[in-house]
Amino acid sequence: MHHEIGTYLITSLTIILLMSGITGIVISIYLYKYRKTPGILYLLLLQIAIAAWAFFYALEYSATVVESKIFWSKLSYLGIVFAPVFFYLFSLHFAYKQHRINATLLASLFGLSTIFLISVTTNDYHFLHWKSYHIDPILNTTIYTYGVSFWLVFAFNYILLTLSIANIIPLIFKYPENYQQQIIFIVIACVFPVVGNVMYVFNVGPIQGFDWTPIFFAFSGVILTYINLRFGIFDLIPIARNKLLSILPDGVIIVDKHRRIADVNPAFLELTHRSKNDTIGKSLADVFPKQKSLIDQLAPKEQIESMELEAELSGQLTYFDIRVTSLFDQANQMNGKLIVLRNITEKTINQQSIQKKNQQLKKEIEEKEKLIADLDAFDHTVAHDLKNVIGAILTSNDLLKLEIEQKNYQNLEEIIELIQLSANKSFHVIKELLTMASVRQQDIKREQVDMADILKECEIRLDDMIKTSKATIIKPREWPTALGYSPWIEEVWVNYISNAIKYGGKPPVLELGAKQFYREKKIRYWIKDNGNGLPQQDQTKLFKKYERFNQTPIEGTGLGLSIVKRIVEKLGGEVGVISAGIKGEGCIFYFTLPQE
Repeated sequence: MHHEIGTYLITSLTIILLMSGITGIVISIYLYKYRKTPGILYLLLLQIAIAAWAFFYALEYSATVVESKIFWSKLSYLGIVFAPVFFYLFSLHFAYKQHRINATLLASLFGLSTIFLISVTTNDYHFLHWKSYHIDPILNTTIYTYGVSFWLVFAFNYILLTLSIANIIPLIFKYPENYQQQIIFIVIACVFPVVGNVMYVFNVGPIQGFDWTPIFFAFSGVILTYINLRFGIFDLIPIARNKLLSILPDGVIIVDKHRRIADVNPAFLELTHRSKNDTIGKSLADVFPKQKSLIDQLAPKEQIESMELEAELSGQLTYFDIRVTSLFDQANQMNGKLIVLRNITEKTINQQSIQKKNQQLKKEIEEKEKLIADLDAFDHTVAHDLKNVIGAILTSNDLLKLEIEQKNYQNLEEIIELIQLSANKSFHVIKELLTMASVRQQDIKREQVDMADILKECEIRLDDMIKTSKATIIKPREWPTALGYSPWIEEVWVNYISNAIKYGGKPPVLELGAKQFYREKKIRYWIKDNGNGLPQQDQTKLFKKYERFNQTPIEGTGLGLSIVKRIVEKLGGEVGVISAGIKGEGCIFYFTLPQE
């Protein structure tokens, strides 16, 4: 099927050649936006050269006059002599050998190409390129008898095409497995024009005298474009991939803008104990399923200098230091991220061990400081009380001897009662000191406590005090259950209740209760009295010093609230007091315990 337009015969092969030229132009326009990527400028120029070759050869093939055929054939050499040069320069960049490109190489390649082009255009004067030519009357192709210049062009082009293939083939074995498919496609793209040219020069094609080379070169351009569309090689990953990634001890991940993993280095696979099949193409959330929130934090940030990542790999807790750098395309649009992972597990574990030891040492120091503070306060309070008590005992003993010597038995009972009271007070002081020591040194196991039973024991211990003071105690019917240690909590309630009786109203009215804090998972137990309350300035000191703010003659050493604070803190709770300092409204003393 053909149509004649003047001296031109339009056939299906003409259409194919024109389409090949158009394909080259379209591909060059597509590559223009990647022109700053190393090597892409030469690939763009290659497509333009192919387009010129295809268009001019289409005109040559269609022409029916020999002079027109030779004219268009000479113009087609603009593509023929320069296309292999651009292909070779592209292959150097792709194989990471661009350091070989220098002024001498460029001058030699373009100089020889220009000489060959001049030789073709001046053939009518020397016939070194074509000795003779004529038109095949059946196929309308041009049959040439080649001269020396043609074979020099042939050798020049084939040397460049062979060198291009030699640059690219070794990359199949050097690049990671996920790149090998791309390299194989590029090798095929290199071989295509060679096959087409061999078919033309040695007349082994289906149509004698028809040059298939520009069509096959167009196929090469389509293949290279497909590689970019399929793998994004010009967008996300530089063509000349830095081999340093393969030997880096740090794990490297390249992700696209959809957070899919596009590439990893061997160190990443080793660090994470994963295979390529389980990694390439997967999302970051699939590879690190427990770190989705952290991955969401990475998304909007262009760069992260350092961030710690904790992941469980093969049943072991592993720590990574991660650094993130954004990748941009030629339009300066972010289209991926480079993530570097460094295994810092050993360093982190050592730091945690050191931190734990430091915290333990700090706690021990704080305990010793508390002990020193306790002893210091004890000097001012307890020692003074013991001195008074022992002095009272000694004085009473002297009076007792004197009364017996004088046989005056009327005051004996009163003196003996005084000795008894002083001895009881001494015993009370010693017991409080022993309680404080046991709280500081004893390790206990917390368990559920029955607060109702504990309060029954407290009331038995304080029975005389409750009856003597005519105190009224109001308690709830049920108590929420907390974790604690019953003997110690009994001491807390004994101190709180005895203080409330001592400093409450006349008679004292005590109300006990509890409140649950579900969010904090704790329970606050409290006792309210009807005394005079406590000023704000005294509330801040209440649990810190061994002193009594009410200086009326009431039994006690001032140790009680300090013991309460020590017990509750060791059980994981806290103590406090609430008071407006208004007479009759009293105070609310409380302590908290953790809930199961």
